[in-house]
Amino acid sequence: MKNYWPLGIFLLAMVVVGLIVLTLKVAISNPVELQGMCQQNSQYIDENANAIAQMRTRLLRQYNIAFESIQDRNLNNFRQIFLRISDKIDEKIITEAKVEFFLTRPNTTKEDKTLGNGELVDGLWQSKYFEIQKQGRYQSEALVTIGDDSICVTQEYLIKE
Repeated sequence: MKNYWPLGIFLLAMVVVGLIVLTLKVAISNPVELQGMCQQNSQYIDENANAIAQMRTRLLRQYNIAFESIQDRNLNNFRQIFLRISDKIDEKIITEAKVEFFLTRPNTTKEDKTLGNGELVDGLWQSKYFEIQKQGRYQSEALVTIGDDSICVTQEYLIKE
């Protein structure tokens, strides 16, 4: 009578080694892309998480900061981002803020666009005009600085043809 246990253990060990090699090959050929918020890398965000949370709390306690929705989310009509900043007490539009706009795709950094400083027009902060080439998910980000405090706000859009 033959004993097949040594052959089974050997084959199991080879399968485990093969899966480890396959995992390493996939991990090396598909590196994780670093994506932060508002063009700040994830290491900076991790190191300053408490300060960022405190600034966010202070600003959101005093101001309403929200993206204005765009009317038509078609590929040809999504060309600008709008943000409204107002005081929570008297709903007065804040004009002394500095707003920087960014456009990114959620799962990659290859198509990130820095749209520059926003411009205040009729009570809305607006980005410069931009053009997108592909349909899909986009994320608009705005880095709002009022005084010494800053906050990064994001809004996701699904753009269809």
